Amino acid sequence: MKSFAAFVTTSALAMSAAGFSTTALALDVEAAKGLAEQNNCMQCHGLRKDKDGPSFLSTADKYRGKANAVDEIVKHMTSGKKVKLADGTQENHKVAKTIPPNDAAQLKNLAQYILSIQAK
Repeated sequence: MKSFAAFVTTSALAMSAAGFSTTALALDVEAAKGLAEQNNCMQCHGLRKDKDGPSFLSTADKYRGKANAVDEIVKHMTSGKKVKLADGTQENHKVAKTIPPNDAAQLKNLAQYILSIQAK
């Protein structure tokens, strides 16, 4: 009887944890758009059309299906590395800022949003 109770408790905890992680990973499109707006991402990146930087669609096509896609996009948004612009010049990519600072969940949500962009 004791082992059955332990099994039920463990199973309930596992299901709760699974439900929590699914919710935690759900894409919040409005929050992602807000973060992109707050950081002026659309000044250089179009949704489906390249500007000075590649479109979100181009980025999604480049990384979609890769195991580390979200991490790679977050790294790009936060590293400040040099990027080549459409006119051939280079500049440091603006580091994405969140409130509170360095909120990994917000950055991952934006990366997931970028990966979700599809051609019409």
